[in-house]
Amino acid sequence: MSLFWSENVNYIDKFGLHHLIYIIILFVCATFLVRKRFRIKTNKDHYRKVILAISIFQQLLLYSWYYFELGFDLSESLPFHICRISTLLGIWFLITKDKKVIDTAFYFGLFAYGSFIYPSRVYPIYHAIGLSFIINHTITILLPWFAYIAYDWRPSFKGLLKTLGLFTIYFLFVFILNPMIDGNYFYLKYRPFFKTLSDNLYILLVFAVTISGFSLAYKVADTFIKPSEKGI
Repeated sequence: MSLFWSENVNYIDKFGLHHLIYIIILFVCATFLVRKRFRIKTNKDHYRKVILAISIFQQLLLYSWYYFELGFDLSESLPFHICRISTLLGIWFLITKDKKVIDTAFYFGLFAYGSFIYPSRVYPIYHAIGLSFIINHTITILLPWFAYIAYDWRPSFKGLLKTLGLFTIYFLFVFILNPMIDGNYFYLKYRPFFKTLSDNLYILLVFAVTISGFSLAYKVADTFIKPSEKGI
């Protein structure tokens, strides 16, 4: 039980066995999504409900662990990591089928790619939070493509601009909140990269990378979508 639940289990090594397992799981799920796209399109509500149930299970597992193991420590337990926000947006979409939220979930979810490429403070696959990590980040990355296949969602330029504005609000919020509760939201306390960089330069770098990454993601999507299918 301690290996599944204890806070004191060691984090995974970057580019180690568990890191590879996480990448393989993501690849397998992405392959399933592509190969079964016509079945998903035909039975979209069935798959939507399955993904919703898995997402809700992940949320219950995550916050149960934070409550029972950490006593719901505010520095870690609040839903203010950007991938957790993406999950909540995804759950809202899965319940309501409101495609407006998928734009933001799509762009915010780009940070989940970084978590797979360079995991920071991630538990092994056999740990409750390791299991939560793989469920959360896999759904976060693949849900926009599920929405694309099943519900004809398309990223829009308006959605890009809206999400950049929302990211600015989010970043300022966690930047102010973190020192108040000794928090690590958006990994501003335990940086995965550029740990010796000054706060001011790091903030400029975060916004430069975010704007470039969001814009590149929109451009790639825009390039591969026929003009008649583009979002407004």
